[in-house]
Amino acid sequence: MKQGALRYLLFFLVLALITLPEYYLPLLQRAVPGLQAPVLGGSFERVDYPQCWPQKWLTGDYQEQFEKARRNQSPIAPFIVRHRNQLLRDVFGDSGAPRVVYGENDYFYSIEYCQAFAGMDYIGRAAIEARVRQLQRIQELLGPEGPKLLVLLPPGKPRVLPENLPPFFRERQADSTNWRVFSELLATSGVPFMNFDFLIHPEEGFPYPIYPQFGLHWNYYGATIAADSMRQKAGQLLGVELPVMNYQQSIRLSDSLMSTDKELLYGANIMREPPVRPMPYPTIEYQQDSLTFQPNALIIGDSYYKIWYEYGIQRGLFGPASSFWYYYGTIYPPQAGQHAQSLPILEETKRRDIILLPHAEINLNNFGFGYLDRLEEALKGGR
Repeated sequence: MKQGALRYLLFFLVLALITLPEYYLPLLQRAVPGLQAPVLGGSFERVDYPQCWPQKWLTGDYQEQFEKARRNQSPIAPFIVRHRNQLLRDVFGDSGAPRVVYGENDYFYSIEYCQAFAGMDYIGRAAIEARVRQLQRIQELLGPEGPKLLVLLPPGKPRVLPENLPPFFRERQADSTNWRVFSELLATSGVPFMNFDFLIHPEEGFPYPIYPQFGLHWNYYGATIAADSMRQKAGQLLGVELPVMNYQQSIRLSDSLMSTDKELLYGANIMREPPVRPMPYPTIEYQQDSLTFQPNALIIGDSYYKIWYEYGIQRGLFGPASSFWYYYGTIYPPQAGQHAQSLPILEETKRRDIILLPHAEINLNNFGFGYLDRLEEALKGGR
């Protein structure tokens, strides 16, 4: 073969290696285990290949959707994405995942909670005052014989573990945040609430971590402590004794992390996991007798409460008719064909003993998720 032809052949081979990896890399991955990568974590919406219509081709819509579908369904995406994200982490300390922030000592944070900690999503005092006044009006309209309101404001992970935040956010801790101002105004409003500030400044500390290294929310131990505190507050409001939660002597430490304790690690999509700190997992026994009472509760809340629900805390503390309306949408336990907004809001509310409103810091700018607006209208006779 002539030297010129050899150069051309080598050129086209190198070009193929650069431009056509999705055709040959899957074969190499099957042959060489070291080139394999786990499937990507996170939520992905499937993009289908488009139908080829002349007008789509001429406008460029076909080419754009074809490119999106190609990337979306590429068999080499896990390998490429995970190696890219690992390179960003190793070289720049940066995250290739849109929601993950790398803190110090191998702690992972969510960008939304970091922004809330820094007051970047602050809706202003006037807007928060309006929400608190609405809660007061609803409490008055429900009357002394109606269900009790209890607002729950769990602190975000950056507020509990600020020492491991990256300097950019650690140095920007703000007083004007939705969580702080809601807490301040609710404290003088007469509306029962809890902000679980004892998790931030525990007088004696806790024997185990209460927020996870790689999680968004409190870990299962922190969730259990918070639920036990809520149990006592709810009992005081209702003048009853809820089932006692026994868990202090049944706590298992494990480095095999359960679901929400590793959700940010799952979404970071890196090749090498940092060293894992063991997390505590309580086994809860609910003690009931003739003096305890399980109230009929309605819960309108977010994923902080969903951890309680999935850990069996709702079933252990509240009556079987209790219902959790996730973001005032999905109902737990599920009701066939039902959506929270399709239910008669006045009837569903008034038949309860207590209404819990757990809201994470990042959801305080949408307090009530629409439920409070509909409820107030219904109580005033709007519908």
